[in-house]
Amino acid sequence: MQEWIDEQTGRKVQQLTELPAGARVPYFRLPKHLPGGLVLAWGKHQTGNVLVIDPESGEVEYLPYHVPNFLKLREPDGRAWYVDEAPTTGQEAGRAVWAVDLPTGSPQPVASLPADLPGSPVDITCDGGTLLLAESTLGYDPNEAPRPDTGDVDEFWRWAALPRAGKIWAYNLQTGELTKVTESAEYNYQHIDTSPTDPQLLKFAPIAYSSTTQRIWVVRTDGSGLRKIRPQEEFEVTMHEWWWPGGELIAYKYQDRRGDPTFYAIPWLEYSPVPTQVGLADIEGDEVYLSDPINHWHSHISSSPDGRWLCGEGTD
Repeated sequence: MQEWIDEQTGRKVQQLTELPAGARVPYFRLPKHLPGGLVLAWGKHQTGNVLVIDPESGEVEYLPYHVPNFLKLREPDGRAWYVDEAPTTGQEAGRAVWAVDLPTGSPQPVASLPADLPGSPVDITCDGGTLLLAESTLGYDPNEAPRPDTGDVDEFWRWAALPRAGKIWAYNLQTGELTKVTESAEYNYQHIDTSPTDPQLLKFAPIAYSSTTQRIWVVRTDGSGLRKIRPQEEFEVTMHEWWWPGGELIAYKYQDRRGDPTFYAIPWLEYSPVPTQVGLADIEGDEVYLSDPINHWHSHISSSPDGRWLCGEGTD
């Protein structure tokens, strides 16, 4: 571990890893905490791409396997699931779900996946029994119409209005039963996250502009119980939702742009003239907490395992 004093702030900086291509913790909404205060991280090294870091001591353990398609970490016991090739049987290998108990276990195959499963694996339930898949249909060529990053307002709104459709599927790894959980002819889906405590519950968000489209939804793996979380009025914003520790609440960022005359001229939320707050809603969908304004818009926010701290990540 390297330490130095930042010249701009006077604060002590501790660099925990040193890899040629860098290292990162899982994306903001994905669990990353292992038993004993350890943190899961990713980075290409000599024996694989999985790291375990002790943030107190700075000790880094490089685990001897490669995880190509990570699905879920169950934080209480460190069990992780991912998708890789099926065990070799003399024929061409297909896909399989694997599990490993971090940080000391060895990867074990859980189930082989049929070649004709729709969509792409994106998550698994907390009991490891049901795989979630997302299927997207785009009415345009993403190479010809990539997500705009030029700051041009008209280009942004044209991209936001492009045609999309999507489906979410649940595949039972024991019975082989495939269930269509939900579908839309108006948008495809992102942030498909199963509950950390309820093996039949998941949340998701449409890939659509979140001031004009309801952002957060929950549904059960059999397709029942579809409902809005923190129902929005037009020009209210909820964004970057994540499961609050304990699985009984869902957290999100919030901006109230109702009556904001700059809404269409300034669609980028880090530039909007209204404050950003953090909200919590229960599983029935009702908001139970809304913070005072935080210092500024953050691209993503994560919470500590005990829910006492929030950490914001990046903005323009």
